[in-house]
Amino acid sequence: MKMPNKILLLFFVLIMISCNHTPQNKAAQTALNFYKAMYSLKLTEAKQYCTPEATKLVDFIASNIKETDFIKLKEAGDPEISVVESNINPGDSTATVKLKVSNYIQLNLLTGKSTIEKEKEDEVDLVKINDKWLVDLHK
Repeated sequence: MKMPNKILLLFFVLIMISCNHTPQNKAAQTALNFYKAMYSLKLTEAKQYCTPEATKLVDFIASNIKETDFIKLKEAGDPEISVVESNINPGDSTATVKLKVSNYIQLNLLTGKSTIEKEKEDEVDLVKINDKWLVDLHK
């Protein structure tokens, strides 16, 4: 390949790579990582995607999970999670990401009886702190 063609190819590759790192994609990826960890009951991992306040809620959930929840999750298989929509609020450091969750465990902390559910759509709010998107479970 001639040198000008290599430079042109490198230029296009760099453009494609940079497009994948937009703030909207970073917020969506954080939400996706958080949901994958939460619905796989990997709550220690999930906390790395949260605001300090949100980690308290994750700790509360972790303290209420039973061995039977892990057994149900293992029998059901991995949950499937995908981003439906991602919106960054203009002029703000907040975002909302809508996700589709399939084959997930629904914890019932009141009765202690968890179930495997088929599908739902959910929204999660994020806030940008020190150039990093974090899940904000304030609602």
